[in-house]
Amino acid sequence: MTTIIILLLICCAVMFYMMKKKRPQDSDLAGEPHNTALPYSKDELRIENVEAGGMIHISGIGPNLDEFDVNILGKHLYRQGGSRWYELEGESTQGKVWIDLEEDDELELTISLKKMRLSAIGLTKHDLQRMDDEEKGQFSYEGETYHYEDSDEAEFYKYGDQSNGETFYYWDFENEAGDKFIGIEKWEDGGYDVSYSEAIASHQVTVFSLKGSPE
Repeated sequence: MTTIIILLLICCAVMFYMMKKKRPQDSDLAGEPHNTALPYSKDELRIENVEAGGMIHISGIGPNLDEFDVNILGKHLYRQGGSRWYELEGESTQGKVWIDLEEDDELELTISLKKMRLSAIGLTKHDLQRMDDEEKGQFSYEGETYHYEDSDEAEFYKYGDQSNGETFYYWDFENEAGDKFIGIEKWEDGGYDVSYSEAIASHQVTVFSLKGSPE
């Protein structure tokens, strides 16, 4: 009898081990893969790895194909639903520079050199509300037509600090060629930020350093 009980306990222990081994991990339940390794090293001189204090060079910007160095002042995080993207805030001889990085099937980069008031693009708050309701609309700016693409609520985390987020509402517009963009953000204080951006390719960016030297 004692031998039978011991054998049953051993069988139960083996079955418990196998069930535990096959049990999905928390990351599986959340839809996150176990292997989250990036296809590149975090030490590589890539724009995805650049942090505050880093230095990059941008070329072929705008109609004059300008080029300039950019000192990165901060790296900010944006979230909207399940999407997330980053913004590098920098300073150059051209003035302030903002570079958005978003990875979908591939890395998408846009650079913004111009911030404006809402009146500069000929829109009013009522125009934005109507476009938001109808999910369509367009306007002209500097000889090009910009079409409504999307509008929604998102969160902004300055310097990537996820303990201190700020909610805002945005409207995205795109020109017919799909290489120029105008984004409008309405913040909790009621103010509107309008930015003009252009798409850039990775080969237009040269990374000199990823972050500042520790003091």
